[in-house]
Amino acid sequence: MSKKTETTEEKLELRYVPLDQAARWDDNPKKHDIGALIQSIQLHGFGDPPKYDSNLDGLVYGNGRTEALERMRQEGMDPPRGIAKLEDDQWAIPVIFGVDAKSKAAAVAFAIDHNNLGLLGGGLDFTDMLSLWDEEGLQRVLADVPDAGGLLASLDADDVASLLSGPDFDPVGADDQSRLDEKKPIKCPECGHEFVPDK
Repeated sequence: MSKKTETTEEKLELRYVPLDQAARWDDNPKKHDIGALIQSIQLHGFGDPPKYDSNLDGLVYGNGRTEALERMRQEGMDPPRGIAKLEDDQWAIPVIFGVDAKSKAAAVAFAIDHNNLGLLGGGLDFTDMLSLWDEEGLQRVLADVPDAGGLLASLDADDVASLLSGPDFDPVGADDQSRLDEKKPIKCPECGHEFVPDK
């Protein structure tokens, strides 16, 4: 790049903050496999920093990774690559700041989209994506911040309406359940390896 680009736009900033001060989003309805996250962090280091958004007064993404780090520290593990060790066995975590959403509704929509959009393009549908979430928690968040539903890129208005139709909403019909069951990994009783059977 030979030209110098000047911009007045907001910029992102990476800062290390004590792990105890990396406030997770209290209402985050996303499910997490903390064990798998810990395994990944141990194998690859911590190279995917969470992001803080002032509209949520917490992390708009990276809540599960931060919880995994908390668990690792509690269990006496060494800090992984990417995490700084402070005095008194405290850890410092890289957090992205800046370019906050324009509103709480936009922050909620971004938090949901950030998780869902990675699944799009692979033929997964609404019921597949819904399995990532605590359904009641997701309903509650979208009901508490009703403008968020209209700002979603990963769910259309019909999906949001179905989700908000109440506690009787059944996201997985009988045909869909058998299709989803086919995708569930099977664990080998001898070696513990998980795999998805071919059809």
